[in-house]
Amino acid sequence: MFGKGDKKEVKPKKDYSSSEIKSILSKELKISGNIKAEGKVRIDGQIDGDIEGDFVILGSSAVVNGNVNADVLILQGTIKGNIYVQALELKSTAVVEGEISAKGIVVEDGASILGKVSSGRFAEKSLNQVSNISESGKQ
Repeated sequence: MFGKGDKKEVKPKKDYSSSEIKSILSKELKISGNIKAEGKVRIDGQIDGDIEGDFVILGSSAVVNGNVNADVLILQGTIKGNIYVQALELKSTAVVEGEISAKGIVVEDGASILGKVSSGRFAEKSLNQVSNISESGKQ
């Protein structure tokens, strides 16, 4: 299984260990459009659009048709799009159809991935490009 062993753990830019979830989008909610969130956010519904956030938790009922750009992503649901993160945790129920660029990645047995995976130093170039694009959009 990925993520085990004596390898150095990749730490996100911020410490989220003691922070509480700031926003929750329930499984009955369907959003068409992009989401930008600060702090911890949990999504259990369907998103047709991109997600940008600090710490994103996608529950087992979550379906995202778009890209996810986050510091930390914990995925239990489905993403049909690309993932650009510092730290990624794919739970056993996770389904990804798209490219993954993650500095650190943990994959539980049972998780499904269809696409290219770049991690560690191979992910740094992709993450830097995405970060530069995000920063230029803020101006």
